[in-house]
Amino acid sequence: MSIASALSISLIWGGVTSYAYLSSDLTLQEKNRTISTMSAQYQALSSDFSALEVEVERRALQLETRQKFLEEMVGTPAEALPEAATIDQEGDDASSAEAGPNTSENLNPAAQDSTFIERIFGTGTAQAAVHSNIDRRKNLLYRLQDMEMRQRSLATSMRDNAFKELAAIDSVLAPTKLGSTDLIDKLTTNVDAQGGPFVADVTFEPIFNAEDGNIYAELFTGRQRLEMVTMVLDSFPVGKPAEKYYLSSKFGRRKDPLKKTWANHPGLDLAGWPGTAIYTTARGKVVHAGWYGPYGNMVEVDHGNGFKTRYGHLRKIRVAKGDEVTLGQRLGDMGKTGRVTGTHLHYEVWFDGKVRDPMPYMKAANDVLEIQGRHEKTSQQ
Repeated sequence: MSIASALSISLIWGGVTSYAYLSSDLTLQEKNRTISTMSAQYQALSSDFSALEVEVERRALQLETRQKFLEEMVGTPAEALPEAATIDQEGDDASSAEAGPNTSENLNPAAQDSTFIERIFGTGTAQAAVHSNIDRRKNLLYRLQDMEMRQRSLATSMRDNAFKELAAIDSVLAPTKLGSTDLIDKLTTNVDAQGGPFVADVTFEPIFNAEDGNIYAELFTGRQRLEMVTMVLDSFPVGKPAEKYYLSSKFGRRKDPLKKTWANHPGLDLAGWPGTAIYTTARGKVVHAGWYGPYGNMVEVDHGNGFKTRYGHLRKIRVAKGDEVTLGQRLGDMGKTGRVTGTHLHYEVWFDGKVRDPMPYMKAANDVLEIQGRHEKTSQQ
């Protein structure tokens, strides 16, 4: 009985301990499986976050490149876009203020206390306390999309303004039968002396869709064309060849004053008193100063970018070949040398190797000066 009792106790004890061991092992295995699952989920979540942050950073860097480009455009002296600076001043609510910084603030470098990427990701650990990966994705992408839309709105306004200015220039030049394309084609460049380090041009890769970078390329093209046209207009004849005169013969078909037969007159005849001061109508270089057949004493000035002017029948020449002259500088005195019937100035305007009617140029002069921003200064002079 004692032995039987001992065996029974041993069997019971063995059963209990075996059950406890097996239960503990099953529990441990279940915990290990839970830990493995949680670890895998964490790794997947971490990987997802890393991929998300790489993608957000890529897009943020592209937006930062666009931001710098817009700052350069706004910072140019010729820019006048009051509506662009206030594009986001009205209608902002609390959610939009939290979602992204104001465009007008971004365009002010002094207002940027942190980098663009820091403003997107935030600083410190509090910013990382989001509810889920999906919530954070939506939040970050919303902020990027909001910034992209604000930038695109400003770029659109600036592009439209540039092309409006080009259209206004074309309207001013219409009577001269010139357009912005004609001027750009004659822009003088020195191709014999160029160099410097290679710096790749800025490209505007798509961020959210294939078309969102096009507006920046169009803005760059418009501003570049506007700048080139303005440069060429610096050679446009805008001055008066004489202070006091009257028009004695127009440009084009007329009866020759000597032969009394129909002929073409390649300029304007501006009659006045002998000795009346004759001025250059734009800055340039004197390429001829002396006798020139039927022109008599004649001065020709090359203004660059395809523009030239001629001043004929002078009584006295006050410049020499090779002289650099400024707008309004005295070239000589009105006279009646050469093939003439009386005292006057024969004034010609040339562009792209062809003689043009000077009258439309003289009428467009004030508008061209305003485009150049020189109207007030010239009037004071």
